[in-house]
Amino acid sequence: MVRQVAAGRRPAPGRAVPTYTIITTTATDSVGRIHDRMPMAITRDHWDERLDPRNHDVDQLLGLMAPPTDGSLDMYAVSKAVNSVKNNGPELLEQLPAES
Repeated sequence: MVRQVAAGRRPAPGRAVPTYTIITTTATDSVGRIHDRMPMAITRDHWDERLDPRNHDVDQLLGLMAPPTDGSLDMYAVSKAVNSVKNNGPELLEQLPAES
């Protein structure tokens, strides 16, 4: 397991620190108007296969990732508060009202 430690803090010896990674790819046309990168995705029918800790077949696991298909992501404006790692909470996902 990769250990990631916040500045100035160390985990207790032998204690696992939960981490995650977002793997990105070049954005599809629909997302590209917002940003040039987008997350890779694993379809729901492959979640168990991907999350199986006994599966060490790197090529097979990499083959599960693909850019989300156009229309499979919801896109809407959110608060600029998402631009700071100091902010965290469900309010960051709230859709802003459409501009008139």
